[in-house]
Amino acid sequence: MQNKYDILILGAGLGGLECALILSKKGFKVCVLEKNKHIGGTLQNFELHGCTFSSGMHYLGSLEDGQVLNKLFRFFGILDKLHLKKMDDKVFDRFNIGGEIIDYPMGWNNFREKMLSYFPHEKAAIDRYIQLINEVINSQAIYNLQEPGSYDIRENLFLKTGIYDAIQSITKNEDLQNVLCALNFVYAGDKHTSSLYTHALVNNYYISSAYRLIGGSSQVADLLAQNIRENGGDILTETEVKEFLFENDQMVGVKTSGGQKFWSDKIISNIHPTATLEKLEEGRIRKSFLNRISSIKNTISVFGLHLKLKPGSFPYLGYNYHYYKHKDVWAVSTYDEEKWPEFYYLYTPAQETKANMVDGVSLYAYMQFDEVSQWADLPMNDRGTEYETWKEQKAKKLIALASEQFPELNDNVVDWIAATPLTYRDYIGTPRGAMYGTLRDYKNPMASYIFPRTKIPNLYFTGQNINLHGMLGVSISALLTCGEIVDLHELIKEVNNG
Repeated sequence: MQNKYDILILGAGLGGLECALILSKKGFKVCVLEKNKHIGGTLQNFELHGCTFSSGMHYLGSLEDGQVLNKLFRFFGILDKLHLKKMDDKVFDRFNIGGEIIDYPMGWNNFREKMLSYFPHEKAAIDRYIQLINEVINSQAIYNLQEPGSYDIRENLFLKTGIYDAIQSITKNEDLQNVLCALNFVYAGDKHTSSLYTHALVNNYYISSAYRLIGGSSQVADLLAQNIRENGGDILTETEVKEFLFENDQMVGVKTSGGQKFWSDKIISNIHPTATLEKLEEGRIRKSFLNRISSIKNTISVFGLHLKLKPGSFPYLGYNYHYYKHKDVWAVSTYDEEKWPEFYYLYTPAQETKANMVDGVSLYAYMQFDEVSQWADLPMNDRGTEYETWKEQKAKKLIALASEQFPELNDNVVDWIAATPLTYRDYIGTPRGAMYGTLRDYKNPMASYIFPRTKIPNLYFTGQNINLHGMLGVSISALLTCGEIVDLHELIKEVNNG
């Protein structure tokens, strides 16, 4: 049979590529089908007047020897080939919270000392916070690359605890509460839904160590793809899957928009679960499961602005900059459209190891999909002058706000390109352009978390919608998905052995 594989993987984002690499290393004949021209999803780079920007993956954590992502990248065979630049030890993330500057340093001992310098009378609260983070990390074996006692993450107590409530229980000092939660942009934190579990895993990931990728994040996807092909796997781009194929009740393959058929014993979808299930013909799955997946909410979207600057006009920053106009770091996730923007995240790409100036800067601000819904049904790259005018107005507002803290931007912007919630919806495939896929709600973890194994035999999920988003979250999700096909315990041993 032509186009017959052991495993088909839908979507060449990080999760899909990692699953393909793991299973090809195990001897399976794999094929990755990607609808876009380029692989990588949010790992993709793009250029503006010779300046390279990353679509979404801006910095990595836990990359020091012995740390989790370091072990995973060694196992994938890509660590020694990556072009990395360590961020500033003393400040990898800087926060302007209502006019007060707060720095996060790398390492938990350094973090503790820094917090004590800001809040010398809050020693008990700071120590309790760090203790709580450790309790969460130690409660989830898979994130320590240990063999899990249970595969059901929903049993974790900290998944059922809201981070907003947890921080309030530690200290009544509102300034300290906001400082401890200031990194919430990297998980689209919402005080009504975000769990202590998510907060702890994300903060530990970055505070442990933080790096940037010189030249952009697409190198991760390219290196994974190279190793997949060396293992005999195939990766096909511009190949969009439109429907699943069945023999009786057994899923046996897929059909593409071009009419091609691919056959496989097992199928892993790195596509958003809702979009995956939409490819099933009616009646193939119980309505209760379909309704549960379809009803899961998604995280907020974002407006991304990438600026090409005059050479020598802006310094390289060894840290990311998070600006909160007001002291409440949670307020920006439910912003007032008339007052937008009141928050932004700024980063400078790592271009060369010793470069002290950059030619480009990226800015991000939360944005609801409703702001662009009037153009949602228009074709990509042809949404009309009204849409382009709207983007320009938003870009000017964001540049103006950032220029208050970074006057170097004034009169030095050569050109810019903007990504809206529609951009993320169209290129990444998340409903309503969600930044980090599905929303995990601590008040209802049983309904808002998705397992790798689906209710359809031979169909599996992977990617940011399983467990956690980001480089570490997706990599762990890839292990969990592949652990449904091969022995997970053995897989974890292999990762730890390098």
